[in-house]
Amino acid sequence: MNRTASTQTPKLSRKKAALAAGISAALLGAFVTTQAADTSSADGKPGRTVAAPYVLNLYGEEYADTGHPERRPANLVLSEFTHINNVKWKQWGAKKAYGTGEVGGTWCLPACLDKPLKGTITLSDPKTVKGRTFYSAFTLKLSGKPGTYDSEDLQGKHALATP
Repeated sequence: MNRTASTQTPKLSRKKAALAAGISAALLGAFVTTQAADTSSADGKPGRTVAAPYVLNLYGEEYADTGHPERRPANLVLSEFTHINNVKWKQWGAKKAYGTGEVGGTWCLPACLDKPLKGTITLSDPKTVKGRTFYSAFTLKLSGKPGTYDSEDLQGKHALATP
C-alpha cells in the first residue's frame, strides 16, 4: 500500500506531540526542583545549589517531645508559650523564611481562643545540626490593631528549637 504525505502527517504529528509533551514534563520537573532549592550558597559562590533549611516542628502530640524536621509547615510551635497556625508561606529560602498566619499562645488566652490574632512569622539564622540545616531563630509581629500583650515572644528575635 502506498502511503501519501497526507496519511503520514497525522502519525508524525502525534509523535511530535508526544515528544513535546515529554520534553515539557521534563522541563517542568527541572523547574520545580530548582524552585524547591535556593541557588545561592552559604559561602556566596554562584552556581551551587543549596537545599532550603528545615524548621524543627514540635506541633502535634506525636512530635511534642522530639519534634520533626519540616519545610513550610501549616502549623508551627515557636516556643512553649506561642504557636502559629494556618501559615501561608511567602518565602522559604536559604537565609530566611516568612509567612502569615494565626498566632496564639498562653499569653493571649482567653481572647485569642475564639478569635486568633493575625501575624507574620520570620524564620532566620540557619545552622547546620547533625548534617541538616535548620532555622534557629524567629521573629513574630502581630498585624493590624492586636491590642497590648505582654509577651516576650512578640519582642525582637528569639531562639527556635533545633535538634
